[in-house]
Amino acid sequence: MLWVMMFLLAMAGNAGAQASKPAAHAEGAPSAQRSTQPTPKLLSAAMPSSAEDRAAESRLLELANQRRREAGVPPLRAAEILTEAARTHARLMVQREQLSHQFDGEPSLMPRLRESGLHINQAGENVALNAGAEEAFEALMQSAPHRQNLLDPDFNVAGFAAFWSHGRLYVVQDFAHESPEILPASKRQR
Repeated sequence: MLWVMMFLLAMAGNAGAQASKPAAHAEGAPSAQRSTQPTPKLLSAAMPSSAEDRAAESRLLELANQRRREAGVPPLRAAEILTEAARTHARLMVQREQLSHQFDGEPSLMPRLRESGLHINQAGENVALNAGAEEAFEALMQSAPHRQNLLDPDFNVAGFAAFWSHGRLYVVQDFAHESPEILPASKRQR
């Protein structure tokens, strides 16, 4: 319960959902399977401990697609390059021990995701901090802007990151609509 309260307090700041669409401004099923925090082999006392949890990332995608099916929305396809973008941002959140959609010196969401090489025309992002993957997912579903990103039928690709630090799971969910590359007629194969 304490983690949920901390999460909700963090959400009141700048850690809400962020979405960007063309010509718009940027805005901010429980299972028996549970991810557990990995036990690091060796920790430096000078640095905060953190560990990537790929099982939690997979679980978050599974939960998202389960809810999308229930809502009659097409599933999200995992895009490894979006996952890497989400992991890069999650590492920053762990290093700074805070939730944010953009840190000083970091590009905003759309330029950050376009750097991935995907041809995207809209994007959204959820960030969370909680006691585990299921708890983070359920907290996001209780928040209208985060739920909107998770269930947005326009999003067709996603990359999720999950990192443990000091017993808390930092989550970044990057969503996008990947559009086919449109080539000028002169460059199309005939």
